[in-house]
Amino acid sequence: MAFYHHYNAAFGKRGGMDPLWRDLHKIKAPTLLLWGRDDRTITLEGAQLMLKQIRDVQLHVFGRCGHWVQLERQPEFDALVTGFLGEQS
Repeated sequence: MAFYHHYNAAFGKRGGMDPLWRDLHKIKAPTLLLWGRDDRTITLEGAQLMLKQIRDVQLHVFGRCGHWVQLERQPEFDALVTGFLGEQS
């Protein structure tokens, strides 16, 4: 656990995971972020970085949920993704 707290602190200080998140500002497509508030792999601060950088973005945060929103909150995940994709067509 100490490693992940240290890792996430460093992650936040450098503004994301290079090179994966370096070009977030270039994303032009509508983007849906689904995040577990209790994610200890990439904390909510990671979602905030994405929220600030991607122009057309929605963020949905799930309480009592970790890193695997699609498994831990499957019905809500399915509904949000289906609705989002329906809006895009």
